[in-house]
Amino acid sequence: MTPNQARQLVAMQVAFNQVIDPDYPAAPKVKRDDVKAILVELGEYFEHTAYKWWKKQSADWSQANMELIDILHFAMSDAIEHACRNRVDTTAAIEHVAQLIIKSFAKQRNVEDGKELVSALAKDGDSEHSLVCGANFFDVLLSMLVEAYGDADTVYLTYIGKNALNNLRQQRGYKQGTYIKMWHGEEDNEVMMRLLAEHQDAIINAEQPLVHAQTLLLDHYDQQVVSA
Repeated sequence: MTPNQARQLVAMQVAFNQVIDPDYPAAPKVKRDDVKAILVELGEYFEHTAYKWWKKQSADWSQANMELIDILHFAMSDAIEHACRNRVDTTAAIEHVAQLIIKSFAKQRNVEDGKELVSALAKDGDSEHSLVCGANFFDVLLSMLVEAYGDADTVYLTYIGKNALNNLRQQRGYKQGTYIKMWHGEEDNEVMMRLLAEHQDAIINAEQPLVHAQTLLLDHYDQQVVSA
């Protein structure tokens, strides 16, 4: 992942959060708890890994890996907010989090279990906030993501796709309950991943990769799901 791609990731997360709260992150009006959201997503991750040794289960690693992408969304948000609480402006906060991402991708460590994400939150905590997404957390999370998706470029592409899908859901009635999540018998996540693979080069090389991915998913949803 290039430094520019890392900065794009963080800037895209800021833009997505501003859809919900235009004053984010400098003077947010919506009360967020990104760490709590991470813990919930981590629970969903474990559900997909078939951790229940007392019953017969089959792991679904594609869905488990997608939960890690969701955790990345909230991790960047928490890191941005933490930087802003330390009186850093939005531009500097984006650069700070981008540097966390760049350094973590460069390290790549062996992570034995997703529980290490919880201990990393505690290591990054401070006297005011006991659980924080800092350098330790990003080291563990990004190592898990590269292990899951093979390389940093695919992590970047998948984040763009999930961000675009989240945007589509909001635009097409997710909050109101009118959004169609099953696309001809497949979950939207699964179709999104296939479309990403088919259009990978065009998305990555686009001047605005997120806009390109959003347009791709919107057109597919409106033409192949709603109108079908």
